[in-house]
Amino acid sequence: MHAYAVFQLLCCFLFPRTIHTAPAIAPSPGLQDALERAGMLADKVSRDVPTALAQASTLDLTTPIGDLQMLAATLNIPPVPVLKPLSPNFNVDTCLNRMAAGVRMFQGLLGALSERLGGLESLQADLRDLLAHIAKVREAAWPGGDETNQDEHLDQWAGLTAQLHGDYEVQAAVHLTLTQLRSFAHDIIRSLRAIAAQR
Repeated sequence: MHAYAVFQLLCCFLFPRTIHTAPAIAPSPGLQDALERAGMLADKVSRDVPTALAQASTLDLTTPIGDLQMLAATLNIPPVPVLKPLSPNFNVDTCLNRMAAGVRMFQGLLGALSERLGGLESLQADLRDLLAHIAKVREAAWPGGDETNQDEHLDQWAGLTAQLHGDYEVQAAVHLTLTQLRSFAHDIIRSLRAIAAQR
């Protein structure tokens, strides 16, 4: 047999190629409870958004979506972090980092908006609790994982207050923020279920 072919065969036996799959999660006594509690809070956020929206916004919902999206850019409302399906390039630790970053973003946005209107206190409390339970899921599912900010633009909410010149801007900002928050809560629930399925 040719020497190079022999060398290739030896490499196959001695150094097998790694098969890249989404990492499985080692069973943890507290993981199931942490996942359930975080999921319940995300569901509560989703269900509470319509009530908060009705209390805080009187925006005419017939306003063209394109105009609202343009206004979102004008108001420096950052894009929502994307929660992708679990994969080797988007593992559990990365997913939980992105969840936490998104919740912090919405905490900042609601904090800025609450300076101009009321009715957001309950959601702010829910987000605080949700962030704490995401941290518990991280500790149970990925012990020793480092929490990092995956998106540098998440501090842009700090400039929102300066852009709220009138009632329309405030109403548009709260409508966009709460609508995006509800969608993000749904994404969190989906991702938590995917994490649970990896156990």
